[in-house]
Amino acid sequence: MKAEKETIKFRTPKENRIKMSRQEWTYQIVINVIMVLVLVICVVPLFYVLGMSLSSEGEMLERNYFIIIPRKPVLSAYKYIITGTNFLHGMLITLIRTLLGVVVALVFPLILGYTLANYDFPCRKALMIYLIITMILGGGLIPGYLLMSKLHLLNTFWVYIVPAFGNPYGVLVVKMFVEGLPQDVMDSAELDGASELQKLSYIALPLLKPTLCALGLFAAVAHWNDWFSTMLYVRDSNLYPAQYIIRNLLTQTAQTDISNNLVSTYVKMTPQSLKMASVVVAVLPILCVYPFLQKYFIYGMYTGSVKG
Repeated sequence: MKAEKETIKFRTPKENRIKMSRQEWTYQIVINVIMVLVLVICVVPLFYVLGMSLSSEGEMLERNYFIIIPRKPVLSAYKYIITGTNFLHGMLITLIRTLLGVVVALVFPLILGYTLANYDFPCRKALMIYLIITMILGGGLIPGYLLMSKLHLLNTFWVYIVPAFGNPYGVLVVKMFVEGLPQDVMDSAELDGASELQKLSYIALPLLKPTLCALGLFAAVAHWNDWFSTMLYVRDSNLYPAQYIIRNLLTQTAQTDISNNLVSTYVKMTPQSLKMASVVVAVLPILCVYPFLQKYFIYGMYTGSVKG
C-alpha cells in the first residue's frame, strides 16, 4: 500500500456551470479595468518617489527629472539624512512618542466611552455635551500655548503625550459601539455576578478590538506625522522628532551646498532626491504596520454589517 494520500479533485461538469450573459461579461471587464487603473494610480507615484530618491543629479538631467526605475541607484540622500542630521535620535523620540500616544489614545476613550454608555451614570448628558463642544470648538493656538505653559509642559517630552488624553472622537466611537451591543448579554453577565470591569474586559473589549485597532492606527499616524506641536512648544533639539528634523532639512536655504564634496554628478544628490528620500523615510514605517492591522478593519466591517 502506498503511504501517500491521494487527493480527490471535484470538477464541475461543463453542462452544470453557470453561464454569464453578455451584460455580466461587460460588467466584469469594466470592473477589472477600473481596478487595474486604480492600482496603477496608487502604485506609480510610490515607485516614482522611490526612484527619484535613489537617482543622482546626472541621471535626473538625462531623463528630464522623471524616473521610475533608476539605472544606477545611489544612496547619497539616505546617507545624508541618517548621518548628516540627528535623524536616528529623532526617530527614537518619534517611536517612543507614538507608542505612548497610542496607549493613551486607546485607554482613555475605552474607559470613558464604556462609562458613558451606561444609562445609570450620573451627569451623563452634561458630560456628553461637554465632549461634543470640545470636539467642535477648539481654543486656538494662544490658549493652547498658555495652557501648556501653566501645566509646565513646555520644552518637555510630555507635551507630546498629555494632549492625547483629550480624544472626544474616540470616546464617542467607543460609546456608540458599546450601546450597540446586545443588552441581554450584559444583563446575563450581571446576573452571573460579573462586575463592570469584568463585563468590559471579557465582553466589550474582545468585540471592540477592530474599533480600537482603527483608533490606534489613526493616533499612530497623527503622532508619527506631527511636527507642528514641536515648533510651538519645544526648543530643545534633543526632543525633536524625526518629522521635525526632516521638515527643517527640507526648508534649508542652501541645499545645493550639501554635496559639494562629491565630485561626480552621477553620485551627487539633488534637492529633489533629498525631498523624495525624506518622504520615503517618513512613510515607510506606517506602510509596514498597516498590513498587520488591515485584517481587523475587514473583521470590523464584517461584524458591523451582520447583527444577531
